[in-house]
Amino acid sequence: MTETYYGTFYGFHTAPFHITPDPSLLFLTAMYEGALGAIEYGIKAGKGFIVVTGEVGVGKTTMLWTCLDRLDTAKTKIIYLFNPDMPTPELYKSVLEEFDPSLRGSDEPSETLRLLQRQLLEAHEAGIQVVLAVDEAQNMPDQTLESMRILSNIETNKTKLLQIILVGQPELDAKLKKHSLRQLAQRVAVRARLRRLSFRQSCRYIRHRTQRAGQSGSLFTGPAQWYIALMARGVPRTINICCDNALINGYGHSAKRITVRIAREACRSLEIRTPSRPAAALGAACLVLLGGMFYGGVLLHRFTATTSTTSTTSTTSTTATTGPAPTTVPIPSIAPAESAATQRPGESPDTAVDTAPVVEPAPSVEAAPVIEPAVEPAAAGSAPPPDAPPVVDVRTPVVDAPTPVQAPPSTFKWRVRNGDSVYLACLQTYGSCDGETLRAVLAVNPQIRAATRIHDGDILSMPATIGPLRASPR
Repeated sequence: MTETYYGTFYGFHTAPFHITPDPSLLFLTAMYEGALGAIEYGIKAGKGFIVVTGEVGVGKTTMLWTCLDRLDTAKTKIIYLFNPDMPTPELYKSVLEEFDPSLRGSDEPSETLRLLQRQLLEAHEAGIQVVLAVDEAQNMPDQTLESMRILSNIETNKTKLLQIILVGQPELDAKLKKHSLRQLAQRVAVRARLRRLSFRQSCRYIRHRTQRAGQSGSLFTGPAQWYIALMARGVPRTINICCDNALINGYGHSAKRITVRIAREACRSLEIRTPSRPAAALGAACLVLLGGMFYGGVLLHRFTATTSTTSTTSTTSTTATTGPAPTTVPIPSIAPAESAATQRPGESPDTAVDTAPVVEPAPSVEAAPVIEPAVEPAAAGSAPPPDAPPVVDVRTPVVDAPTPVQAPPSTFKWRVRNGDSVYLACLQTYGSCDGETLRAVLAVNPQIRAATRIHDGDILSMPATIGPLRASPR
């Protein structure tokens, strides 16, 4: 591979996003499979003319080479023209020389055509099928296109001796609709049209190329895939260019995964235009939808935990204020069978001890353990013994109210960037970092457990009273 500068770093054995056509990396969608099937059918059935069109960069050449690689080279002779912008005499001579390099055509098109017809008949008798593939066919002059129709007339009573595949941009369809080329248009037996990839197919395309190149994991994060798919507008060639530059940036940052920040830097350096407003709105809606699906479970869990904590605290407060005797408020959701189970044998419902079930606190609240009293409760209406200790409802969990944390005075905010540490923040802010400075910074940042455990995007409070400042706040 040529991208050795990041290929070894990411574990690739071949270039994953090279812009040259590589049939081994073709991402087969239903559209590409249909186009490949149409071309193969046209060649095997001897239909004569096959036309494949599509926008710039959608993979027409890659699909064409994939189809040609599938042909049996022992029974097929392939002639490939990549620059069809030529007059008729040069076209005939180029086809003849590609067929047999030892042959030289004449300046007279009729003589070259007769020599080419003789070679095609010999190949047909030997059981060899000849396929002429013309790439960028929209650049072919109208007169040369009409000469292609003359080539298709070389045939036997049962089959065409030359199968012609015209691959080009949508301008080729516009040319074939001209009145002067109506005879050629009528001879087109098979047509295929390639379109852009959808948003979901673009993300799958990125994962497919990296995996086929040797990367087993998900190298591009989800947001990075979504951003590149949105900016490339479904064009595979643009996706390749964006991903290739993103890998170069990622290698420069020593990043094991390509994040959306790295992908954005690559697209901006390439000066790729942002999508139109409708496309941008659609892409933003997709990002919001996918992000909501990913983070929805976390938000729902936090909301449920908060609701459960509020309900538990409310029940505890009601129980603690009912009087000197330990009495709990029954919960409406308790079934009658559960309440009846707490009645002791020989007691009436009026004297039964009301024991409401203990509500488990939410995982985010640390509640006191529930301890059942060791002394049997007295019957209703009986006075406690003189030496009995006061009755305390130890079943009620006590939750301390959180103390609001106020921002320390005389500080300013420092935004952490990728690769920063507390030591580096102190060094860039105050010009030096000794033990006293480091302790002062850690004192106003209790959320930091270790000097190295800070991440990109964190906010640090930097005391402004330590010494002279050398860097402005970020």
